[in-house]
Amino acid sequence: MTMATTTTSPASATPRSHGTAAQRTRFVDAAAFEWIKVRSIRSTWWTLFAASFITVGVGVLGGLHTNPADSAATVLREIFVGLPLGQVAVCLFGVLAATSEYGTGSIRSTFTAVPQRPRLLAAKALVVFAVSLVTGLLISFATYSAGSMALGANVAHPALSDGSVLRAVVGGGCYLGVLGVFALALGLVLRASAGGITAAVSATFILPIMFHMMGASGQPLLKWWPTEAGQQILLLVPSPESLAPLPGFGYFATLTLVALIGAMVLVNRRDA
Repeated sequence: MTMATTTTSPASATPRSHGTAAQRTRFVDAAAFEWIKVRSIRSTWWTLFAASFITVGVGVLGGLHTNPADSAATVLREIFVGLPLGQVAVCLFGVLAATSEYGTGSIRSTFTAVPQRPRLLAAKALVVFAVSLVTGLLISFATYSAGSMALGANVAHPALSDGSVLRAVVGGGCYLGVLGVFALALGLVLRASAGGITAAVSATFILPIMFHMMGASGQPLLKWWPTEAGQQILLLVPSPESLAPLPGFGYFATLTLVALIGAMVLVNRRDA
């Protein structure tokens, strides 16, 4: 009597088990994966340190150059005068979080480990936002503290007990948190570090300067430009020609979310 024996080839079983394991990757696992990558890249921390050093240092200089006749709103604006420079470093962090894997080719391994691209990109965005937000809040409060200590005795000191001042200081940190995600979306779309950094710096620094130089004709562009609208959260007395602080920040956050969703759809449709 002949007995039939059924065997399973290891070569055919292995991909199936790997594929099943990959498909079971949870969002929390993807977020932990992204956090390990961010934490292990030295340039991440040097970039964020540069943002801190620039913003706090310029804030001290701004505090030293205030006058006794300045209002609290003017004093706070002078303290945070370095934010447009510091935000460039946060943009570098956000862009590199997206493009560094494309540059090394490791993005293919990442997509293999977490094949659900929307889940992976959402986890990446969460990690970038969390790191940018915590760093932004530390920068904002450190800048406020250092700039306040540099003020003269007869200069108006904006106090955190004032709700508007607290809103501005906390809002500065939140703005940098959202900005990191905004830069991440640009990096995901462009996939190249040079192009992403150029686009982020242009969007946050160069184009607003050009709009200012245009005078009255550039004012509508400044009012509705995303990063300029977001920075209104830092002002105690908003300009009548700009969006109010909270609506301006909400507008920036909404456009950032739209840009992130668009980037996720694009990445999900194209090859690595």
